[in-house]
Parts: sequence; structure tokens; C-alpha cells
Amino acid sequence: MFYHVVMLFARPLCYILFWPRIRHKERIPAEGPAIFAGNHLGVGESFLLPVLSPHPVTYPAKQELFRTDNPWRRFCGWFLRMMRQVPMDRTGGTAAMDALGSIHEVLDNGGFVAIHPEGHRSPDGRLYKGRTGVARLALKSGAPVIPFGCFNTRFTRKKWMPFPWLIRPSLEIGESFTFPEQMRQAFLNAENPEQARMVLREATDEVMRRIQEITDQEMVDEYSYRPKKSAKTSKTEE
Repeated sequence: MFYHVVMLFARPLCYILFWPRIRHKERIPAEGPAIFAGNHLGVGESFLLPVLSPHPVTYPAKQELFRTDNPWRRFCGWFLRMMRQVPMDRTGGTAAMDALGSIHEVLDNGGFVAIHPEGHRSPDGRLYKGRTGVARLALKSGAPVIPFGCFNTRFTRKKWMPFPWLIRPSLEIGESFTFPEQMRQAFLNAENPEQARMVLREATDEVMRRIQEITDQEMVDEYSYRPKKSAKTSKTEE
């Protein structure tokens, strides 16, 4: 109820302020479950997809937004949860796997979730290596993946503007797809973690390939945080 009331005001406000566009909206299924998977350029995507989608969308948000060390952070965490967002540990590995539990519940109930497989915003506009969470969700649930591309979703500042703004942000929805049953069974019945990781990587790379077909971004075979942090401090995804 809270989500729908907020969207009642957010949708027209978003159109007035940013004049967003969505292409191929008809490709969004009438019913769930389904998993949106798109590139990650800026913070604008976090509210643009929920505003433009005909269905409520659950996003995994970075866990730092749910801290409770002051009243403002507690309010932010409460608001995000009311808007169907769930905390996500983006360091990868076991911590990220545990955080996917709430997302699985959404899919089990026929809902729509959205994930940016890159994990972090692209620092230079290129498409970075995807993390395996979206593939894990799709292979375990059997839900279709809806690839989408984000454009102009990074707040920018023009010479004539007093502050950064979104200028004609847009989304393009790709054709939804499901992974072959043979691949799904290979993951579900993997004899060891290494075998499961190989299937997850193959599935994740396919998701990223389909996103790239929409965005035409240059692809980079490394995780998006690496240009910002040294290899010593970065953690390898399981």
C-alpha cells in the first residue's frame, strides 16, 4: 500500500522534472516472477525503473543505506524497506548469497526484482564484468531475465545549470529469456562448488552480453570497483 501511494505522486513528479522515456515497454511480462538486469551508470536508475515499470519492483540496495547509527539513517532504512528495497552486501561471496534470501521470497510470490550485475556504478561509462547474483537467482527460481539498458541516468551539470540534473534519462527493455533447463540442472545438481561457479559465470556472461546488445557499451573483463581500489584490498567473488 505504501509503495503504491508513493508512486502515485512520484510518477507524475518524475515526468515533470526529468521527462524520462522507456522503449519497448510492451516487452515487460504482464505477470511475474521476473528479474530485471541492467547496466549501472548512475543513481537515477534506482528510481527510474520503479517509476516507469507497470509493476512494483524490488531493488537490493547497498547495506550502508540501512545503517541505524543516527535518526536520519534510521528513517532512510525504514523508507527503503517500505519501498520494497532490501539490504545487499556488495562485497560478493557468501555475504551476498545470504542477502539474496529476501529476493527469492519476492520471486516465489510472483514479484519483480531488479539487479545491476556490475554491482557498482561504472566509473567511465563502460560495461564491467557482472557478478553472479542475477544468474544464481534465475537458475534457482527459473524466473525469466529481462535485460534492459539505462541511458543518461547519471546526474550531470551543464554550464547553464546551477546544480547536477538528469537530462532525458531513458530505459530500453530487451527481450526476456530463460536459461536452458540443461544449464539450470547443471547448477542445481553441481557436484562441487567449482562446477557451480563455472555454470554461474557462463550464465552471468550471457546476461551481460544481452545487456551490451542494448547499450552498445564497451565491455571490460574486470569488476567495476577495481579502477577505484587496489587489487590488494579488493575481494574476489566466489
